[in-house]
Parts: sequence; C-alpha cells; structure tokens
Amino acid sequence: MAGRTENTSPIVDQAAPTDTTTEEISSEKTVQLAQAAAAVQVNTDTRSNARHFYAPLTRDGSDAEEISRDEAAVIEQADPHVNVVHAVTRDQVDHAKTKPAMLDYLRHAQKKSGRRPMELAWELIRLSRSRGKLTLQEYVEYGVFDTNRYSPEEQSQFLTNTLHWPITRICCDMTWQATTEDKWLCSHILARSGVAVPETLAVIDKTERSYPGTHKISTAGQFRDFVTSQDIVPFFGKENRGICSFGAFVVQEPDENAVRLKGQSPLPYDTFMEQFVGETPYLIQRLETNHGFFDRYTESLATVRVCILLDKAGIKIPFAVLKLPSRQNVADSFWRPGNLACNLDTQSGKILGVRSKDTFGTTEHAVHPETGEPLLGEVVPMWDRVLNMAHRCAPIFHPVRYQSMDIAITQAGPVLIEINTGGGFDLPQLTSGKGFLTDEVCEFFRACGYLKL
Repeated sequence: MAGRTENTSPIVDQAAPTDTTTEEISSEKTVQLAQAAAAVQVNTDTRSNARHFYAPLTRDGSDAEEISRDEAAVIEQADPHVNVVHAVTRDQVDHAKTKPAMLDYLRHAQKKSGRRPMELAWELIRLSRSRGKLTLQEYVEYGVFDTNRYSPEEQSQFLTNTLHWPITRICCDMTWQATTEDKWLCSHILARSGVAVPETLAVIDKTERSYPGTHKISTAGQFRDFVTSQDIVPFFGKENRGICSFGAFVVQEPDENAVRLKGQSPLPYDTFMEQFVGETPYLIQRLETNHGFFDRYTESLATVRVCILLDKAGIKIPFAVLKLPSRQNVADSFWRPGNLACNLDTQSGKILGVRSKDTFGTTEHAVHPETGEPLLGEVVPMWDRVLNMAHRCAPIFHPVRYQSMDIAITQAGPVLIEINTGGGFDLPQLTSGKGFLTDEVCEFFRACGYLKL
C-alpha cells in the first residue's frame, strides 16, 4: 500500500461567493475548486490503487490495467463493417465509455440540490479527504450532495471503490485469491464440497494448461463438435478469470455452420474462436434457469449478491442485492443497460428498493420498468435457503475474510454461481442509498487491520 502523498493541488481562495442565488457553475473560481477536488481524489493510500477497482491481480500481485480510453477510442473508430471483436474487450469498451465531464457532474448536483456550486465543491473536497475518500463521480452518483437526505455523519459513511483492493488485501489472505477468481478451480472446490453449482461442461483454452476431468476445447472444429454432437444447448460461457461478466455469452441452439449467440448474429466457428474468444480461456457451464417467481420480470438468470464478513464471532451479512437482468441481456451486471438492482432486507429477503443505472447515478422504480410488474415489497423466494448456502460456503474460503457471493435461485433451490475475493463497494451503496461504512463494517475492517476509519 502506498504511503501518504503530498497534495499538490492549487491553493484556492476559500472566501464564499457574494451572490448566493445567481452564481454560475462555470465560474472561474468554481472550476478551480473542481480541479482541486479532482486532485485530492488521488491521495494518501489511493495513489498506487487509482486504477479501476475491477482490475484483477496479475501473477505478480500488482493491479492489471483496465482498457484505456485511448484503446476504447481506437476500437470504437474501427471499420464499422467489421462487427466481430474480442468479446471481453468489447464489453470493457461498453463499460468504460466516456463519462460526463467533471463540470457536468457538478452542474447535475447543483440542479438536483439547488445548492451553490462553491458549496458543493468544498463539500466534495472535505469528503475526498475524510475516511471515505469519495471521488467526484461517486459523490454525485451516490447522491451524497443531497443534504436533505444525508446528514454529515451519513455522508461520511460512503466509501470509495478506489479503496477496495487496499482494504481487501488487508482483510484477506491473498494467497487464496486463485481459489475464488479461477472459476474452473472454484467450481471444482465447491462441487467437491457438496455445494450446488452450475454443471461444468467444458473449458475453452488454447494454452497447455490441463483441466482434469473436464472436456478441453482448443480449436474451432472441437468447439463445433462440442456444440452439435451433444444435447447441451443452451449453455453459458464466461471468462475463466473474468470480472463484471465481460465477454459472457449464451449459445442458444446447435448449428453445423455457425455459433448462434443470444443477442448477436450467427458467427462462423473460426470467427468465434479466433476473434470473439481470442486467447481468453473460458469456462462453459450448463445454463441455469430462474425460479418461477422471476418469470414475470426476466428470462435471463438473476442472482443475489451477498456481502460477507467473517470474524471470530461468525458470519455477518451487511448487504444483499438482487440483480435482475433485462430480458435481452446475457448477464446481470449492473453496468449493462436495462438491468436492475434491488436492495434486500438481509433477514427476510424483502425488496426494499429498486434502481437502474442512469448517466449521473441511479433511478428509483416501484415496478419493473419493462413488464410493469410490482417489485417493491415482494419477497425473494427460498430466502432461508439462500442464507443457509452463504453460511455454509463462506467458511470453505475462511482465509478470505471479506468475500461476496452471487447466488441464483432456481426451482430446485439456490445455486452458487460465483464467489469473489472482496466485492465492490459501489453496488450495495448505489442500490441501498446508504454508505458501506456501517458501525458493523467499520469494526470488522479495523479488526482485520485496516485502521484508517
């Protein structure tokens, strides 16, 4: 973890503006304040971790770079007649598309709150220097600027995603990370432990790695034979060490000449293997189907994200989120347009709030925006069994003291889709409208050794 770095942001006159009603967000002083706030965002222990939270660890334990905006621009400006790109890269581009300008965030906060821009800028600076170290984007997306909703103490409970890995690395024995992040390995550990997981059908991998007991596919011909010679369609594919469902796909029906993917035109097998998959290893699993409760909302698989803290007193679940994918999406990640995230009561599974992503944060819903079916107040089925699965599985990875799980609820019962080392702070905060730093969470992080709270 990097040590404290000196703040080199420009010194700005702190005098309050004289006109409190007609001040313009574009004023030179406000621009300076916004620049100072942005400079503060990369400070103290976040400078070496200022890359995106979702960057996975490389073999040497450092953060892997996410796709840059320049790389995204190159891909977006490519020949429009070439429709096939590397699936993981394509989704990373969609996720990392240019966000609103810094001043646009401030303008949005001013418009929504009616507060003076200078006041907002100084509040942001204060929060970026406090324990939660919020960035400008987070300050606006979480709606922390709304002082009618949040007291100063409640504002201070919101936690930046840039501290995810610094905190996770202190809470967890990172030598265990491969047991959760290598999806083939994790599924084998869970299956051997008697946990319900999706059936592993095959692995796509062009390297020399072996996968004992699992069918390995390395060529287009092998993949065509796999798809057409067995009754396994539809099935789900995901990057074996992937994140955020980047590159995920669903094969919908067998075809001798092309791969038929959900939401895409058919791809020749050679094109699929050489361009869509590329050199990325994939785990192929049987496609699970939802419990009938979800039929009125979506045809795609929904999961419950459970945040888990393990300490000497046992297992605590401070947040739980139902992730509802849009009918046309192949996965439930909140960044995908049309997907919903529902804040759940951790004791009962009752839906307390429903939100979708928008340009500057989230939009609240009472009913499903695609189907019109009610969501607020509904209770997720088999909630006691979901909690039992979380309590049963978490100790298998006990050295990973801060972890998260994605659990699907099928007609036959809960199925553990993934377990993660750590888990983003953004989804629970965006969904619940509450800061991650509850008393319970703070006590846990301090007990693990993270003392900067």
